[in-house]
Amino acid sequence: MTAAFDAYKNEDGIYALPPGIYFGLPENIYHAVDALGSTSIKELAKKPCKWQYDRLRPRKEIESEFLIWGSAWHARVLEGKAAFDERYAKPPRPQDVPGCLNTTDEIKDFLRMHGQKLTGNKPDLIARAKDIDDCPPIFEEVLAAWRADHPDYVELTDRQVIEIEDAVANMQRDPALSAVMQAGSLMNGAAEMSIICEIDGVRRKGRYDYSLAPAGKRTRSLVVDLKSFTTFKGGNDEEAAARKVYDEAYDVQAAYYMDLYVEARKLLAAGKVFGQSPGPDYIKSFLHADGVDWVWVMMRRDAGMVPLILSIDTDDKMFDHAKKIVADAIETYRFYMDLYGPGQLWTPPPKVPLRLNYSVMPTYNRGIQYEQPNNR
Repeated sequence: MTAAFDAYKNEDGIYALPPGIYFGLPENIYHAVDALGSTSIKELAKKPCKWQYDRLRPRKEIESEFLIWGSAWHARVLEGKAAFDERYAKPPRPQDVPGCLNTTDEIKDFLRMHGQKLTGNKPDLIARAKDIDDCPPIFEEVLAAWRADHPDYVELTDRQVIEIEDAVANMQRDPALSAVMQAGSLMNGAAEMSIICEIDGVRRKGRYDYSLAPAGKRTRSLVVDLKSFTTFKGGNDEEAAARKVYDEAYDVQAAYYMDLYVEARKLLAAGKVFGQSPGPDYIKSFLHADGVDWVWVMMRRDAGMVPLILSIDTDDKMFDHAKKIVADAIETYRFYMDLYGPGQLWTPPPKVPLRLNYSVMPTYNRGIQYEQPNNR
């Protein structure tokens, strides 16, 4: 499927996909789409110049354990166990390939059996062995072929796999989730539906973890947003989860996504829907429901993989402030883009230099150790 989008890819690996509602858009392509996402909005609201600096001067950093675990949990819940097992399968080991040649000594033993020379480095020995008709599989080649088939492979520890299965098992037991889950995965909705649009000249994008159109007696659409956390602030699990929403500005993310929800109605009317929808009327039903409830499934990794479920009406007054933050972030983006453009570092407008005096700088000892002369 990736090849279908190559026409929209430039030499820097950035995709200029046309506005639309996308089902099944590969994650790596979504992240490479030239548009503002919810993470950018939060960063623009806090430190716009840093956002631009990181965009122009990206660092290649090793992905943290927390992000690896979260991505794997998302895959298990949103895509199902088969897809999870395929993506996070362990590389083959020599014992998994009976009779293969792995070590230099094993290759030499095979050559010796066939009266061949034993000189040269390992690649030379492998090439000589492969010229023999009954040469067993070469493990290095087996492993290389496996890695070529799994370009996005990230290895999980046995402990991480156990934790993820425990997490989905606990989710499955929850009465609120069991109605929309089967075998530890969400069902009857759309996983990772992506929306790309342009609002007032600014390209924007969003990717819903899991969307559910109205069904049965439920007349409202649901957006299920998966979040894992360990930091504890609050008197109980529910308070800890709510505090995490506040600390990480997850409400700002939800407010941003609801802008795209409204815009998606125009995309649907224009027929700009790509990929395989869960059903012929699914997207229309999802976008024209009586309302939308945002559902955070907060997984406490430090407390027995306990899922905490928080839900809110997206028309609630709680989002008034979040919508203002989104609007201010977009306005900040416009300001700096007009001033500097996309290809330069951004610098804040000049300020009057801060003049220090005794009322600004404390005079107490800060713990600095220094030699005091006797006359002081």
